[in-house]
Amino acid sequence: MFLNQLNENEKELYLELCAHAVMADDVFAPDEMESIALICHELMIPNHMPDNEQPVQDILDNLNLIASKQQKNIMLLELILLLKKDGVLDAAETVFLEQVRIGLEISPEKYSALFALANIHLVIQKELTLAIDT
Repeated sequence: MFLNQLNENEKELYLELCAHAVMADDVFAPDEMESIALICHELMIPNHMPDNEQPVQDILDNLNLIASKQQKNIMLLELILLLKKDGVLDAAETVFLEQVRIGLEISPEKYSALFALANIHLVIQKELTLAIDT
């Protein structure tokens, strides 16, 4: 939705976060692979799955050096949407999002607001899909 606002360095770091996110529950489902492809498309970068060798904290530290507050909010919102896409946010994914929130220095209040808006977005997206499919 807002990923086109990231610069080239931020795009790759965000994609690395996505790779960690989809593996947070130790299951890499086919729909998650499809999500990575869609994210690459939105980022306007070649479709690829980055290696997960860089620890999450290192990625977050690098993002703190180069990303603005707005860009960090975008990344957290998009990660919430990615992980909630299947309708289930399990404990490991919740822990991952909290690690990202803390690592990107985003307040609990901002996280709650982004989480609530993500939920609204997903409901509207579902309703729109139903409306055009029927």
